[in-house]
Amino acid sequence: MKIRKSVLLEALKVLGKVVAQTSPVEVVRSVRFVGDGGRMWLMATDGVECVAVSVECEVTEAIDFAVEYRTLRELIRSTRVGEIEITGKPLEWPELEEVPEEAVMVELPATFGELLALVAPVADRDGSRLILRGVNLSAEGITATNGKELLHLPWPLAVPEEVTLPFPLALLTAKPAAPGVLHIWSRRNERLFRIEIGGFLWQGKALSGKFPAWKQV
Repeated sequence: MKIRKSVLLEALKVLGKVVAQTSPVEVVRSVRFVGDGGRMWLMATDGVECVAVSVECEVTEAIDFAVEYRTLRELIRSTRVGEIEITGKPLEWPELEEVPEEAVMVELPATFGELLALVAPVADRDGSRLILRGVNLSAEGITATNGKELLHLPWPLAVPEEVTLPFPLALLTAKPAAPGVLHIWSRRNERLFRIEIGGFLWQGKALSGKFPAWKQV
């Protein structure tokens, strides 16, 4: 399979935010290449979250293989031409859970990524309270806090109840600028989400716990 070096580099910038390079588990150290025709998805997971980006590349048949992220970075550094030939091996990959029919679907504005970028710096990324590491979405807007400072953007979203996303590092890196959709559903005692914006997909578990009420902080 051939892919432009620049295209692969941009995809790895995003996928590198979820890849666990030092993990003993091969899957979470790797990037999956899956697709056919003229488009392909490159995917990465840390075992909880999954991120995928759609890219254009030269593919003549259906493929599904994986390559370690570190190997791909080395390949980029060692390749002097503009196109890279990539081969990999089949790897048992955790399947994305299908969005159930009962899932809540919320339309996202084209500026959603920009809005997240505004509030994200306030999130407490290294704090002991897990809920404060995320970004809260509610019918009243988008909020982040570190327990001392709080930033609330009054941009209402059609969510029936608030949901707190993990810190959206991959999304902030991808900077997708198109209308998108958010799906939210429950599985046992967990709340799952999927965000699709253009050629970007992010799926994972919402953070549990009560996010501070922004009007009372």
